[in-house]
Amino acid sequence: MADTFLNELAWQRSSQPVLSTMTTEQTWCRVTLYNPTVIKVDGRYEMWYLGNSSATRNGDMNLGYAESEGGLHWTAFPGNPILRTGETPVGQAWQTPHVLFDADEGLYKMWFVMSQRLGTTSKGPLMRQMLGYATSPDGRQWEVHPEPLYPSGRRPCVLKDGPGRYRMWMNSAPAADDDFRAMARHIYRFTSADGLHWSRDAEPAVVANETHRSIVYPYVLENNGTYTMWYGCHVADGIFEIYASTSADGVHWTHHFERSAFPATRHPDHFDGRYTSTPCVLADGDRYLLYYSARDQGNIYGAGDGTIQVDQDGIYRHIGVAVCEK
Repeated sequence: MADTFLNELAWQRSSQPVLSTMTTEQTWCRVTLYNPTVIKVDGRYEMWYLGNSSATRNGDMNLGYAESEGGLHWTAFPGNPILRTGETPVGQAWQTPHVLFDADEGLYKMWFVMSQRLGTTSKGPLMRQMLGYATSPDGRQWEVHPEPLYPSGRRPCVLKDGPGRYRMWMNSAPAADDDFRAMARHIYRFTSADGLHWSRDAEPAVVANETHRSIVYPYVLENNGTYTMWYGCHVADGIFEIYASTSADGVHWTHHFERSAFPATRHPDHFDGRYTSTPCVLADGDRYLLYYSARDQGNIYGAGDGTIQVDQDGIYRHIGVAVCEK
């Protein structure tokens, strides 16, 4: 591929999700299931993802683990969930994890968000979201850092360039007293020497606009010295889909709002008809793999208390995969 930017890849999506609340045999994630973070270690594909079985927007969320031999067909870990609601140092819910395997240290490292619901206003939920950190020898048993690393965050994506050089892109509110909506409109770059203490750039890397009303869930991949950042955007008619920006240095970005990098299908029968979200892109030999969260066009679900509930904005209940040959 002559162009090292990856914002216009011709993705071929699978017609069925790789994990779903509709097909899972595990009882912990039968209402919500989303936010895959995928890596490949020693030929084995590993995924961490979120789920619950109570209700949507309920303030609880657990963390699960799955494995795959080829990256397309996944088996959920029998011991799921590996981390549960309330086991975060602050807040209650696990949110938007990002996992990398540090080969130099032989250690899995996870940055995640600890979410605490403070109430509800006329404009939506009032949330407090803080960056957390954990390490693991095997990806399943985690030692969680006891304190938040940063006071405002959503969906970290971390690259390690070598000893003493970490970079992270994450949603963050510009000012300390800004609300959740401000955080969802700004993505910043952060730098760190140890993965624990982070400095944020003065200016955001990406900012929402009138047509793309949120800019959330960033994922950055370096490719031959250039960078592509995928993220989710609210657009018209209740649709949410993945867009991309490109950069020669990871600091200054060109935004491609004229065309979705991976759209929702808008089809009433498709699992990803309404939302394509939380992108995770893996460079894997002669192909790229895109893992993403999806919402179908349905609004009805069975809650954990046995009642039938309605969520007019839809439910994160599927994880999909798409492939593009290099």
